[in-house]
Amino acid sequence: MWPPVIETAKKVWDTWSIRVFVIVSLSLQIFLIWFARYRKWRSGKWGKCLDVLIWFAYLLADWVAGFTIGLILSEQSKSTRTESSDVHVFWAPFLLLHLGGPDTITSFALEDNEFWIRHLLGLGFQVGSTAYVFVKSLPENKLWLPTILVLMAGIIKYAERNRAFYLASFDHLGDDWLPSEWGDEIPVPAEFQKMDSPKNLSKVRSKCCYGLQFTTSEQSR
Repeated sequence: MWPPVIETAKKVWDTWSIRVFVIVSLSLQIFLIWFARYRKWRSGKWGKCLDVLIWFAYLLADWVAGFTIGLILSEQSKSTRTESSDVHVFWAPFLLLHLGGPDTITSFALEDNEFWIRHLLGLGFQVGSTAYVFVKSLPENKLWLPTILVLMAGIIKYAERNRAFYLASFDHLGDDWLPSEWGDEIPVPAEFQKMDSPKNLSKVRSKCCYGLQFTTSEQSR
């Protein structure tokens, strides 16, 4: 038998945990939508503070959304259904949209794109968990139609983010806009010509693509 304080805390957690975390996740998404675009435009002390807040929100957003899906999965695993069960099931694919991230920021730094395989595994796990939550709610789920529509949108959004990670990684950066006839013959600064590792040289070529894109556009004018 739990003490009264713990019993009360447990009831509050069971009642409000999912609702609170959904609101927190939505708030983080709104913050990133409004402020992520300014992370490269500000300087000075306030600019650094904004960068720290954006970095914190960027890291926390994925954790909160994934944790909330886990809470919904845990609730659906129970045999008892509540009045808000259908709404909670609807929130699961809604959180997939949050995991897809806002259009104003995909990765905080260029190096984050190198973890696209990790995000791909996360895509499979989170989509599987959300699908299990939805299937578990059938046939009593009265919101099955909007849940399916939001689930499809969430999968597309999350997959789109993973594709952006993949295309922005060092090994694939520039593949979609560099002329195909260039191949691997991309000009590299002389100080990098003596690099022994072909992979490192490929990374240098990828970084040089930014300058080549700017130079090509200037010469075409």
